[in-house]
This record gives sequence, structure tokens and C-alpha cells, in this order.
Amino acid sequence: MTRTISASMAGVMQFLELERPEFVTIEDLTRILEMENVLTPARIVAKRLKEKGWLLPTDQRGVWEFAPAELAGAYSSNDPLMSLKAYLIKHPHVLCGLTFQAAAWSYGYSDRVPARPEVAVEDIRLARTFTSSLFISTYKPVLEYEKIKNVPVLARESVVSHMCEKPSSVRSWESAKEWIVELAVELTAEKLMIELEGRPQAAKSRTGYLLKKIRPDLSELIYTEYKPKNKTWFGPRRKLLRHDNKWLIADTMLPFDPERLQSVI
Repeated sequence: MTRTISASMAGVMQFLELERPEFVTIEDLTRILEMENVLTPARIVAKRLKEKGWLLPTDQRGVWEFAPAELAGAYSSNDPLMSLKAYLIKHPHVLCGLTFQAAAWSYGYSDRVPARPEVAVEDIRLARTFTSSLFISTYKPVLEYEKIKNVPVLARESVVSHMCEKPSSVRSWESAKEWIVELAVELTAEKLMIELEGRPQAAKSRTGYLLKKIRPDLSELIYTEYKPKNKTWFGPRRKLLRHDNKWLIADTMLPFDPERLQSVI
């Protein structure tokens, strides 16, 4: 596609090329048109720029990806986080963040980002407002979100807590084995205990069980503070893969034995 610029749009395109926004909203266009004294309605301008390949669709209505001239065509950046970024532009007050493998990828512990990045949203009522290009689960962290790659990400301690509070939400524990050890290196005792405080005992027991080999210092700390008294299932109630007498864990889910994970201390 040959991308042309009409004389009336020259000022608009000059502004966009100088600012280089990753995304353009209908509100952005309205402001730019007002600055450039262009009377054409923003939606008509948006339609023209889309037809010429300057604005590319996202899965959020009224939000487009900007394709600058240096791309020599209507080519998307194929940013794997585009859906979440576009969503947050449209819903800036929603509290959510990357979790599980998507969070591990953001931190640099995984070299693969899921085809559907996992996002933890605090309010379950908002889960349906996300598109199917994102994998949504509910989790309300205690710790502040990190900001990585221009999107919120659960703190490392929150990621582990989320995994153990809702293990069935983790789409691939097999993949988690590839990055959980590196993530565990960066866990801090203070933050982990803050994140676990107030959580169900089952989440605390699973966390201690998961970390018993890779971070025995943290596992022992959890055990001292929250010694289990009742059996906890790690997965659905079915045939056992293994049982831990100390943590009273009936493990029916993990495709690996936490006892065999490499210690990082």
C-alpha cells in the first residue's frame, strides 16, 4: 500500500511524526485537529488515516496503533502487549497487571511471552470488559504494581502468591518450571510476608511447599509464621502425584517435584 498524505492532513501528520505516539485515540485526533485548525470531524479524519494505512486497528474502539513513515508501509509493531496497552488507554482506572508467565517474561526470566498474555484484574466484575486476546484471572495484590514495558506488572512476590492462591489459573505449570527458579532468586522475605498476610492458609501452605527447595529460607519463614494444621490440596481432588507431610500438601497438579528444583541460596 502506498501511503499518501493530503495537503489538509499535512499538519496532522507532521505532529504525529514528531510526537511518535504508540497509539492514537479519537480524543487525541480531536485535540490535534483543533490545534491545526482543521474543521473536518475527527472520526472522518480517523477513517481517512486508516484507509491510507497511517492508523492500524486495535481491539479497542477509538484506539489505533500509529504506523510512522519510517515503516514504509502499514506495518504493525506486533507488540505482544498491544491489547493490554490499548485497553488501559480506554480504561485508565482499572487496576490490573501482568501475571504468571507474562510477568516472568517482562522481568526477563522467560524468553517467551504467551500468545494470550495473562493479566490479573482486581475486580472480578471487570473481567468481561477485556478481550479474548488476553487471559484474565482475578487477584488483588497487596504490593504495588511494577511498571515494565509501559504496562503494570505484579510484583515478583505477588506473582508467586497468585500462583499458589489460584493454582488452577496457571495455564502451564510445565512452563513455570523454566522461570520460577530465577524469579525466586529476587524474592524478598519482607515483601513476600506482606503479600501473604491475610491470604487463606491454603495459599500460604502452597507457597511454602513450592519454595521449600529453591528458597528454603523463605519456606521456613512461612512455616514458622503459618504452620499448617489441616491438609491442603495443590490441584483438584484426584489421584496424588506426591504428598508432603510437613506442609500437609496433597499435590495432584505440579508436573515437577518442588523438592527437585535447584536451590538458589
